[in-house]
Amino acid sequence: MQHQNRDQFLAEVERIAADACGRPVPEASSVLFRQRLNGMLDHFLLESQPITGVKATILLADIRGFTAMTERLPTRTVIDLLNRYFSEMGRVIKRHRGVIDKFMGDSVMALFGAPERQPDDLLRALACAVEMQQAMARINLESATRGEPSLFVGIAVNTGEVMAGSFGSRQHSEYTVIGDTVNTVARMEAFSLRGQVLLSESSHAGAREHIEVGAINAVQVKGKSDPVILYELHSVKHPQRLVVPRVEVRRSPRIRVDFPLVLNRMVNKHILPEPLAGRALDLGYNGFLIELGCCLGCGDEVAADLALPLHGEPVGRIYARVIRVERCAGRFQTSFQFTNLDTPAHLQVKQFVDKTLWGR
Repeated sequence: MQHQNRDQFLAEVERIAADACGRPVPEASSVLFRQRLNGMLDHFLLESQPITGVKATILLADIRGFTAMTERLPTRTVIDLLNRYFSEMGRVIKRHRGVIDKFMGDSVMALFGAPERQPDDLLRALACAVEMQQAMARINLESATRGEPSLFVGIAVNTGEVMAGSFGSRQHSEYTVIGDTVNTVARMEAFSLRGQVLLSESSHAGAREHIEVGAINAVQVKGKSDPVILYELHSVKHPQRLVVPRVEVRRSPRIRVDFPLVLNRMVNKHILPEPLAGRALDLGYNGFLIELGCCLGCGDEVAADLALPLHGEPVGRIYARVIRVERCAGRFQTSFQFTNLDTPAHLQVKQFVDKTLWGR
Protein backbone atom coordinates (compact mmCIF):
# COMPACT_ATOMS: atom_id res chain seq x y z
CA MET A 1 0.00 0.00 0.00
CA GLN A 2 1.49 3.37 -1.02
CA HIS A 3 2.19 5.89 1.74
CA GLN A 4 -0.47 8.37 0.52
CA ASN A 5 -3.14 5.68 0.24
CA ARG A 6 -2.22 4.34 3.68
CA ASP A 7 -2.66 7.82 5.23
CA GLN A 8 -6.01 8.21 3.51
CA PHE A 9 -7.11 4.80 4.76
CA LEU A 10 -6.06 5.57 8.36
CA ALA A 11 -7.78 8.96 8.22
CA GLU A 12 -11.00 7.33 6.99
CA VAL A 13 -10.90 4.71 9.77
CA GLU A 14 -10.31 7.48 12.33
CA ARG A 15 -13.27 9.45 10.94
CA ILE A 16 -15.51 6.38 11.22
CA ALA A 17 -14.35 5.87 14.82
CA ALA A 18 -15.12 9.53 15.62
CA ASP A 19 -18.61 9.23 14.10
CA ALA A 20 -19.26 6.10 16.14
CA CYS A 21 -18.21 7.88 19.36
CA GLY A 22 -20.11 11.05 18.50
CA ARG A 23 -17.02 13.24 19.08
CA PRO A 24 -13.55 13.84 17.57
CA VAL A 25 -10.75 11.54 18.70
CA PRO A 26 -8.37 13.44 21.09
CA GLU A 27 -4.94 14.14 19.61
CA ALA A 28 -3.05 11.85 22.04
CA SER A 29 -5.52 9.05 21.44
CA SER A 30 -5.29 9.66 17.69
CA VAL A 31 -1.52 9.08 17.71
CA LEU A 32 -1.87 5.87 19.72
CA PHE A 33 -4.76 4.76 17.53
CA ARG A 34 -2.74 5.22 14.34
CA GLN A 35 0.29 3.42 15.79
CA ARG A 36 -1.77 0.37 16.70
CA LEU A 37 -3.71 0.38 13.44
CA ASN A 38 -0.51 0.76 11.43
CA GLY A 39 0.88 -2.40 13.00
CA MET A 40 -2.35 -4.31 12.37
CA LEU A 41 -2.42 -3.06 8.78
CA ASP A 42 1.20 -4.13 8.20
CA HIS A 43 0.39 -7.60 9.51
CA PHE A 44 -2.74 -7.87 7.39
CA LEU A 45 -0.98 -6.78 4.21
CA LEU A 46 1.92 -9.16 4.82
CA GLU A 47 -0.38 -12.12 5.47
CA SER A 48 -2.30 -11.53 2.22
CA GLN A 49 0.59 -11.39 -0.25
CA PRO A 50 0.35 -13.40 -3.49
CA ILE A 51 2.99 -16.11 -3.99
CA THR A 52 5.73 -14.94 -6.37
CA GLY A 53 9.29 -15.88 -7.26
CA VAL A 54 11.85 -13.36 -6.00
CA LYS A 55 15.56 -13.13 -5.30
CA ALA A 56 16.17 -12.67 -1.59
CA THR A 57 18.81 -13.06 1.09
CA ILE A 58 17.95 -15.33 4.01
CA LEU A 59 19.59 -14.95 7.42
CA LEU A 60 19.28 -17.74 9.98
CA ALA A 61 20.64 -17.45 13.54
CA ASP A 62 20.63 -20.22 16.13
CA ILE A 63 21.89 -20.49 19.72
CA ARG A 64 24.72 -23.02 20.04
CA GLY A 65 24.26 -25.69 22.70
CA PHE A 66 20.87 -24.39 23.78
CA THR A 67 19.29 -27.81 24.38
CA ALA A 68 22.01 -28.78 26.84
CA MET A 69 21.64 -25.40 28.57
CA THR A 70 17.91 -25.87 29.11
CA GLU A 71 18.56 -29.16 30.89
CA ARG A 72 20.59 -27.50 33.65
CA LEU A 73 18.95 -24.09 34.07
CA PRO A 74 15.68 -23.13 35.81
CA THR A 75 12.83 -22.58 33.37
CA ARG A 76 12.45 -18.94 34.43
CA THR A 77 16.11 -18.24 33.64
CA VAL A 78 15.78 -19.87 30.21
CA ILE A 79 12.69 -17.78 29.42
CA ASP A 80 14.40 -14.55 30.50
CA LEU A 81 17.48 -15.34 28.40
CA LEU A 82 15.36 -16.16 25.34
CA ASN A 83 13.25 -13.02 25.69
CA ARG A 84 16.33 -10.79 25.87
CA TYR A 85 17.85 -12.64 22.92
CA PHE A 86 14.75 -12.39 20.71
CA SER A 87 14.13 -8.75 21.65
CA GLU A 88 17.66 -7.68 20.79
CA MET A 89 17.81 -9.72 17.58
CA GLY A 90 14.45 -8.27 16.52
CA ARG A 91 15.68 -4.71 17.08
CA VAL A 92 18.83 -5.31 15.02
CA ILE A 93 16.88 -6.90 12.16
CA LYS A 94 14.36 -4.07 12.02
CA ARG A 95 17.14 -1.46 12.15
CA HIS A 96 18.55 -2.98 8.97
CA ARG A 97 15.07 -3.08 7.40
CA GLY A 98 14.86 -6.85 7.40
CA VAL A 99 11.63 -8.80 7.91
CA ILE A 100 11.44 -11.33 10.74
CA ASP A 101 10.07 -14.43 9.05
CA LYS A 102 9.74 -16.51 12.21
CA PHE A 103 11.10 -17.48 15.60
CA MET A 104 11.70 -21.25 15.79
CA GLY A 105 12.64 -22.49 19.25
CA ASP A 106 15.97 -20.72 19.75
CA SER A 107 16.35 -19.70 16.08
CA VAL A 108 15.56 -16.50 14.20
CA MET A 109 14.98 -16.34 10.45
CA ALA A 110 15.04 -12.97 8.70
CA LEU A 111 14.37 -11.93 5.10
CA PHE A 112 16.04 -9.23 3.02
CA GLY A 113 14.47 -8.72 -0.39
CA ALA A 114 11.00 -10.06 0.41
CA PRO A 115 8.31 -8.81 0.31
CA GLU A 116 10.04 -5.71 -1.11
CA ARG A 117 13.35 -5.90 -2.94
CA GLN A 118 16.00 -3.19 -2.59
CA PRO A 119 19.41 -2.89 -4.33
CA ASP A 120 21.28 -3.20 -1.01
CA ASP A 121 19.40 -6.21 0.42
CA LEU A 122 22.51 -8.39 0.64
CA LEU A 123 24.73 -5.74 2.21
CA ARG A 124 22.06 -4.90 4.78
CA ALA A 125 21.75 -8.59 5.63
CA LEU A 126 25.50 -8.94 6.16
CA ALA A 127 25.71 -5.78 8.28
CA CYS A 128 22.75 -7.12 10.25
CA ALA A 129 24.52 -10.45 10.85
CA VAL A 130 27.64 -8.71 12.16
CA GLU A 131 25.61 -6.43 14.44
CA MET A 132 23.69 -9.45 15.74
CA GLN A 133 26.97 -10.99 16.88
CA GLN A 134 28.01 -7.67 18.42
CA ALA A 135 24.65 -7.54 20.20
CA MET A 136 25.27 -11.02 21.61
CA ALA A 137 28.44 -9.71 23.24
CA ARG A 138 26.38 -7.00 24.96
CA ILE A 139 23.75 -9.53 26.05
CA ASN A 140 26.47 -11.69 27.58
CA LEU A 141 27.92 -8.76 29.53
CA GLU A 142 24.47 -8.15 31.00
CA SER A 143 24.02 -11.85 31.73
CA ALA A 144 27.38 -11.93 33.55
CA THR A 145 26.17 -9.22 35.95
CA ARG A 146 23.12 -11.38 36.69
CA GLY A 147 25.17 -14.51 37.25
CA GLU A 148 23.64 -16.12 34.16
CA PRO A 149 25.44 -18.12 31.45
CA SER A 150 26.52 -16.64 28.14
CA LEU A 151 24.68 -17.32 24.90
CA PHE A 152 26.55 -17.91 21.66
CA VAL A 153 24.95 -17.77 18.24
CA GLY A 154 25.89 -19.24 14.88
CA ILE A 155 24.60 -17.40 11.79
CA ALA A 156 24.30 -18.42 8.15
CA VAL A 157 23.44 -16.18 5.17
CA ASN A 158 22.37 -17.37 1.72
CA THR A 159 21.14 -15.52 -1.37
CA GLY A 160 19.03 -16.93 -4.16
CA GLU A 161 15.63 -17.44 -5.71
CA VAL A 162 12.71 -18.23 -3.39
CA MET A 163 8.95 -18.49 -3.59
CA ALA A 164 7.57 -15.77 -1.29
CA GLY A 165 4.02 -15.07 -0.25
CA SER A 166 1.20 -16.03 2.04
CA PHE A 167 1.12 -19.81 2.52
CA GLY A 168 -1.56 -21.75 4.35
CA SER A 169 -5.34 -22.10 4.36
CA ARG A 170 -8.41 -19.99 5.06
CA GLN A 171 -8.13 -20.99 8.72
CA HIS A 172 -4.50 -19.92 9.03
CA SER A 173 -1.89 -18.46 6.72
CA GLU A 174 1.44 -16.72 7.13
CA TYR A 175 3.92 -14.87 4.97
CA THR A 176 7.10 -16.87 4.44
CA VAL A 177 9.59 -18.05 1.82
CA ILE A 178 10.30 -21.57 0.59
CA GLY A 179 12.72 -23.18 -1.82
CA ASP A 180 16.23 -24.57 -2.14
CA THR A 181 17.77 -21.28 -0.93
CA VAL A 182 15.93 -21.65 2.38
CA ASN A 183 16.77 -25.34 2.73
CA THR A 184 20.45 -24.66 2.06
CA VAL A 185 20.75 -21.89 4.64
CA ALA A 186 19.30 -24.28 7.24
CA ARG A 187 21.99 -26.83 6.36
CA MET A 188 24.68 -24.13 6.46
CA GLU A 189 23.64 -22.95 9.90
CA ALA A 190 24.46 -26.36 11.40
CA PHE A 191 28.13 -25.79 10.50
CA SER A 192 28.42 -22.33 12.07
CA LEU A 193 30.43 -22.25 15.26
CA ARG A 194 29.45 -19.99 18.12
CA GLY A 195 30.11 -16.38 17.18
CA GLN A 196 30.52 -17.22 13.48
CA VAL A 197 28.79 -15.83 10.40
CA LEU A 198 28.95 -18.18 7.40
CA LEU A 199 28.20 -17.09 3.82
CA SER A 200 27.21 -19.15 0.82
CA GLU A 201 28.99 -18.80 -2.51
CA SER A 202 26.17 -16.64 -3.88
CA SER A 203 26.22 -14.25 -0.91
CA HIS A 204 30.01 -14.07 -1.01
CA ALA A 205 30.02 -13.37 -4.76
CA GLY A 206 27.41 -10.64 -4.46
CA ALA A 207 29.27 -8.76 -1.71
CA ARG A 208 32.88 -9.68 -2.48
CA GLU A 209 34.09 -6.06 -2.82
CA HIS A 210 32.52 -4.96 0.47
CA ILE A 211 33.53 -7.74 2.88
CA GLU A 212 36.52 -9.51 4.39
CA VAL A 213 36.40 -13.27 4.89
CA GLY A 214 38.56 -15.82 6.65
CA ALA A 215 38.39 -19.59 6.46
CA ILE A 216 36.76 -21.30 3.47
CA ASN A 217 35.20 -24.70 4.02
CA ALA A 218 33.69 -27.25 1.62
CA VAL A 219 31.02 -29.42 3.26
CA GLN A 220 28.67 -32.14 2.15
CA VAL A 221 25.05 -31.51 3.09
CA LYS A 222 21.86 -33.48 2.72
CA GLY A 223 20.16 -33.07 -0.64
CA LYS A 224 23.29 -31.78 -2.45
CA SER A 225 25.46 -33.95 -4.67
CA ASP A 226 28.26 -31.36 -4.81
CA PRO A 227 30.02 -29.82 -1.80
CA VAL A 228 28.67 -26.52 -0.46
CA ILE A 229 31.36 -23.85 -0.10
CA LEU A 230 31.13 -21.78 3.09
CA TYR A 231 32.96 -18.51 3.76
CA GLU A 232 33.55 -17.20 7.28
CA LEU A 233 32.66 -13.50 7.39
CA HIS A 234 35.14 -11.38 9.33
CA SER A 235 33.89 -7.88 8.56
CA VAL A 236 31.81 -5.69 6.26
CA LYS A 237 33.17 -2.44 4.86
CA HIS A 238 29.96 -0.83 3.58
CA PRO A 239 28.18 1.40 4.54
CA GLN A 240 30.62 1.40 7.48
CA ARG A 241 33.23 -1.03 8.79
CA LEU A 242 31.77 -3.60 11.19
CA VAL A 243 33.84 -6.47 12.61
CA VAL A 244 32.54 -9.82 13.85
CA PRO A 245 33.66 -10.27 17.48
CA ARG A 246 35.93 -13.27 17.94
CA VAL A 247 34.53 -15.55 20.63
CA GLU A 248 35.31 -19.11 19.48
CA VAL A 249 38.68 -20.84 19.49
CA ARG A 250 37.43 -23.97 17.73
CA ARG A 251 38.08 -24.19 14.03
CA SER A 252 35.41 -26.71 13.11
CA PRO A 253 32.08 -28.15 14.20
CA ARG A 254 32.37 -31.03 16.64
CA ILE A 255 30.23 -34.10 17.14
CA ARG A 256 29.79 -36.39 20.14
CA VAL A 257 31.11 -39.90 19.54
CA ASP A 258 31.62 -43.01 21.63
CA PHE A 259 33.99 -45.64 20.32
CA PRO A 260 37.15 -47.37 21.56
CA LEU A 261 40.53 -46.77 20.01
CA VAL A 262 44.17 -47.57 20.63
CA LEU A 263 46.90 -44.94 20.64
CA ASN A 264 50.66 -45.33 20.45
CA ARG A 265 53.01 -42.66 21.71
CA MET A 266 55.60 -41.26 19.33
CA VAL A 267 59.12 -40.18 20.24
CA ASN A 268 61.33 -38.53 17.63
CA LYS A 269 58.83 -39.63 14.98
CA HIS A 270 59.13 -43.28 16.01
CA ILE A 271 55.99 -45.12 17.13
CA LEU A 272 56.46 -46.88 20.48
CA PRO A 273 55.05 -50.42 20.70
CA GLU A 274 53.18 -50.05 24.00
CA PRO A 275 49.46 -49.44 23.27
CA LEU A 276 47.31 -46.94 25.17
CA ALA A 277 43.64 -47.90 25.29
CA GLY A 278 41.18 -45.02 25.22
CA ARG A 279 37.69 -43.98 24.27
CA ALA A 280 36.81 -41.17 21.85
CA LEU A 281 34.28 -38.68 23.28
CA ASP A 282 34.07 -36.05 20.55
CA LEU A 283 35.50 -35.43 17.12
CA GLY A 284 36.04 -32.45 14.83
CA TYR A 285 37.82 -31.65 11.60
CA ASN A 286 41.08 -30.92 13.38
CA GLY A 287 41.15 -33.05 16.49
CA PHE A 288 39.38 -35.23 19.03
CA LEU A 289 38.79 -35.65 22.76
CA ILE A 290 39.95 -39.00 24.15
CA GLU A 291 39.41 -40.45 27.62
CA LEU A 292 42.55 -42.27 28.76
CA GLY A 293 43.57 -44.18 31.85
CA CYS A 294 47.02 -42.55 31.91
CA CYS A 295 48.17 -38.96 31.81
CA LEU A 296 50.00 -37.65 28.77
CA GLY A 297 51.83 -34.34 28.72
CA CYS A 298 50.97 -31.34 26.58
CA GLY A 299 52.94 -31.61 23.36
CA ASP A 300 53.15 -35.41 23.43
CA GLU A 301 52.52 -36.94 20.03
CA VAL A 302 50.54 -40.09 19.22
CA ALA A 303 49.47 -42.23 16.30
CA ALA A 304 46.07 -43.91 16.06
CA ASP A 305 44.44 -46.24 13.56
CA LEU A 306 40.83 -45.02 13.42
CA ALA A 307 37.98 -47.27 12.39
CA LEU A 308 34.92 -45.08 11.90
CA PRO A 309 31.77 -46.45 10.23
CA LEU A 310 32.62 -44.89 6.86
CA HIS A 311 31.78 -47.13 3.91
CA GLY A 312 32.55 -50.11 6.14
CA GLU A 313 36.29 -49.42 5.91
CA PRO A 314 38.82 -48.10 8.44
CA VAL A 315 39.92 -44.50 8.08
CA GLY A 316 43.61 -45.17 8.37
CA ARG A 317 46.36 -43.74 10.51
CA ILE A 318 45.94 -40.35 12.15
CA TYR A 319 48.71 -38.45 13.91
CA ALA A 320 47.94 -36.00 16.70
CA ARG A 321 49.44 -33.85 19.46
CA VAL A 322 48.19 -33.35 23.03
CA ILE A 323 47.00 -29.77 23.62
CA ARG A 324 45.11 -30.11 26.93
CA VAL A 325 44.55 -32.67 29.73
CA GLU A 326 41.86 -32.63 32.43
CA ARG A 327 41.52 -35.19 35.22
CA CYS A 328 37.95 -36.48 35.66
CA ALA A 329 36.88 -39.26 38.05
CA GLY A 330 40.26 -40.94 37.95
CA ARG A 331 40.50 -40.77 34.17
CA PHE A 332 42.17 -38.22 31.89
CA GLN A 333 40.16 -36.39 29.25
CA THR A 334 42.81 -35.52 26.70
CA SER A 335 42.35 -33.09 23.81
CA PHE A 336 44.37 -33.84 20.68
CA GLN A 337 45.04 -31.72 17.61
CA PHE A 338 45.66 -33.55 14.33
CA THR A 339 49.12 -32.98 12.90
CA ASN A 340 48.58 -34.60 9.47
CA LEU A 341 45.95 -32.51 7.71
CA ASP A 342 44.74 -32.77 4.11
CA THR A 343 45.56 -36.49 3.90
CA PRO A 344 43.05 -39.13 2.70
CA ALA A 345 42.53 -40.21 6.33
CA HIS A 346 41.90 -36.64 7.47
CA LEU A 347 39.46 -36.09 4.59
CA GLN A 348 37.49 -39.15 5.70
CA VAL A 349 37.29 -37.80 9.25
CA LYS A 350 35.95 -34.50 7.91
CA GLN A 351 33.38 -36.30 5.77
CA PHE A 352 32.30 -38.36 8.76
CA VAL A 353 31.72 -35.18 10.81
CA ASP A 354 29.71 -33.62 7.98
CA LYS A 355 27.67 -36.76 7.43
CA THR A 356 26.89 -37.08 11.14
CA LEU A 357 25.69 -33.47 11.28
CA TRP A 358 23.32 -33.63 8.32
CA GLY A 359 23.67 -36.94 6.51
CA ARG A 360 23.23 -37.33 2.77
